[in-house]
Amino acid sequence: MELRKLGLKEKEVRVYLAGLELGPNPVKKIADETKITRPTVYEIIKTLKDKGLFAEGKQKRKRYFTAQSPERILGILRIQKKEIEEKEREFIRIISTLEAKYSLKESGEIKTYKGKIGLKTLEEIISFSPVSEIFVINPQKSKKLKAVFQKIKRRLGRIDVKETNMKLNGTLIIFDKAVFFPFQKTEGFLIENQLIVDLFKRFFLNLWKI
Repeated sequence: MELRKLGLKEKEVRVYLAGLELGPNPVKKIADETKITRPTVYEIIKTLKDKGLFAEGKQKRKRYFTAQSPERILGILRIQKKEIEEKEREFIRIISTLEAKYSLKESGEIKTYKGKIGLKTLEEIISFSPVSEIFVINPQKSKKLKAVFQKIKRRLGRIDVKETNMKLNGTLIIFDKAVFFPFQKTEGFLIENQLIVDLFKRFFLNLWKI
């Protein structure tokens, strides 16, 4: 279902399509059509109203809800694109700030690992991740880390790798720590500062939801 790609959940899609088919109708009619409970349908319509996909009106003191034209979806896509671009700019700004710290050994927040041995050490650190949920930005490098991820899976019994792409000059892997592999360089950086790692996770989850 193409509407799911816009971030709509299954029940939201059902309510929206029912609204298009039925035209202006009260919540009860839409609930009957979708076989979803009326309170749930009402909450879904409120969410879809916020996204511009439903409108509310009154006739003889009764409230009616109307699904808006699918052309509104284009507006949602534009908003999503803008949000993603804004988040990417903010993320890149943070990475740039961190890159400026790479040479500051005394900061203790970022450790540099160089050469094949250094990269192997970072892979070992990732393989001992105590969490099964792994976030990856720009998965080009992660394709070479399948064996590392398999080690996590064997040790923890499961692994959940979530991936996305953005304009970042390297691959960032986030677990309980974060590892950054710059493109076209035989080096990597280990970030152990928990505030920074948590910040990375929040940015990733925001991008993932869009």
